[in-house]
Amino acid sequence: MIKQIDFRWRYQPCKETDVKLMRYIQSNRIKSKTEIMLVAVRSFWLIHAIIGDSQDKENVQRLARSCIQALKKQAQEIEELAGLPELSSTLSTQYLVNSTSDNVRNQSLEELREASDKHVYDDAGLSNFM
Repeated sequence: MIKQIDFRWRYQPCKETDVKLMRYIQSNRIKSKTEIMLVAVRSFWLIHAIIGDSQDKENVQRLARSCIQALKKQAQEIEELAGLPELSSTLSTQYLVNSTSDNVRNQSLEELREASDKHVYDDAGLSNFM
């Protein structure tokens, strides 16, 4: 049986876009806050969370496919909402070209990590908890 954990997250955004995002999530009457947040977080971070613990390669691959499908669906919805031409097929092609070998895939992941380190995130709302 899986043991439950208590996970609390408090965030008081300062950036206007983050304020709008949090207001949207709070006021959504179709889905709960938890459901909205988990869909977004699981799509990308679930594989990161299970890859080190799992001995079942088939299960990891099944979950990875599910996460990729969720991300594709999210990308398609963003395209439709913003009235953009279909970008997801371009991204898929670009990913396939960039990940032809494990070495290139590892370099791409490392480049993403380095790029994310260069971004400044609005974490001022967490100052009370640090």
